[in-house]
Amino acid sequence: MKRILIFAIVGLVMFGAGFGGGLILGRTMAPKDDNGIGAGKVIQNPGPIVSIGEFTSNLAGAGRHVISFALSLELVEKDGASALIQTPGWLMRIRNEIFMLIKDRVYDDLTSAEGTLQFAADIKRSLNRMLPDVGGEAPIVNVLFESIVLQ
Repeated sequence: MKRILIFAIVGLVMFGAGFGGGLILGRTMAPKDDNGIGAGKVIQNPGPIVSIGEFTSNLAGAGRHVISFALSLELVEKDGASALIQTPGWLMRIRNEIFMLIKDRVYDDLTSAEGTLQFAADIKRSLNRMLPDVGGEAPIVNVLFESIVLQ
């Protein structure tokens, strides 16, 4: 009986020491939460957003599938970025490049969110390769779909 009581007391002391040590260690290693929202996370404000317009095109592959979407581009926060994109010559080149990219897509590529995100990443990469840098940076930060319909 004495032996069981000693084991129980030692077990409770060990549990308390481990639990208390874990709490202290957790508080020292956790990021400080100054405002209660998103501590430790760096959030950038969106840059200027330019609407490129609506696109409708047939998709590659078997079947008669059509995609229709409206697209906007988030630009780097530099003075010349908006002027560059909105210049009629560049705008027509951008629209042409997007049409060429959509012609290689098949219906199954775009039915999932992952496929649509991959398409947006391909548009961004292709346009940034085509457009001149603005202040040493690529002009397009993000490709945003305003609407997208697959048939």
